Amino acid sequence: MLLATALPAFAQGCPEDTLGDGATRINKDGQTIAYRTLPAKIPVGKPFAVEVIACIDGKPPTGIRMDAGMPMHGHGMNYTPEKKDMGPGHARFDGLVFHMPGKWMFTFDLYDGTERKRTMQAIRVRP
Repeated sequence: MLLATALPAFAQGCPEDTLGDGATRINKDGQTIAYRTLPAKIPVGKPFAVEVIACIDGKPPTGIRMDAGMPMHGHGMNYTPEKKDMGPGHARFDGLVFHMPGKWMFTFDLYDGTERKRTMQAIRVRP
């Protein structure tokens, strides 16, 4: 259902609204990233997912990776998210767990062939 609406958007350029009103959008250096967390409010100490749709200069990247960490504390997550490719430039990452509240940082790596473009997004997780 969502995939069917996401794919045509890539043919006309980068998708802006295929994840709906609850998505966060980042535009930086030719990259467009839209993501949403599932559930919308990230629970502390419980698994959640992040769905990502991205492009570089209006085209899907050849790969997407994401991770998260807590820079103020100098650590990342205790879990490695599992990636599920959902189509060109569209992926879902399951099994993220923020084990404590505070300021976290999502890291999105988009690949254009072998070139990596990194974008980071700060988020605050409340108990």
